[in-house]
Amino acid sequence: MKTYNLDLRHAPSKRRLNALPGNRLDPLKARLPDDQAAIRWAQGELLDFARKARGENYQYVEAAVTELLPFGQQFEGKDYRRLGRWVCNAEGLAWRDARALEMAD
Repeated sequence: MKTYNLDLRHAPSKRRLNALPGNRLDPLKARLPDDQAAIRWAQGELLDFARKARGENYQYVEAAVTELLPFGQQFEGKDYRRLGRWVCNAEGLAWRDARALEMAD
C-alpha cells in the first residue's frame, strides 16, 4: 500500500488559479494499492466536488495527485512523486500526466 495526497483547487479560470485567495481545500490522503487506484480516487473526488460547487469561482477545478514517499526515500530530491492532475472546466474533464508534462518542457 502507498500513501497518496490530493490537492483540490478552484478558480474562475486557469489563469486566475494562483491569484484567488482561499481557493485551496484541505488536502485529502488515502492509502491505496497503486497509482491507477490513486488516479481513479482523485477523479471521483474531483467529480464529487465539481457537482456540489457552483458559481463563478468554480469554473475551473483541479485535483493534483502525489504519492507521499516513505521516510528516507526520495524521488528527484523530493519526498513525494507527482502523478499528475485532473482538470475540470468548460471543455470537460481531462487527465494531465506529470511525466508527459515534464517531457514536453
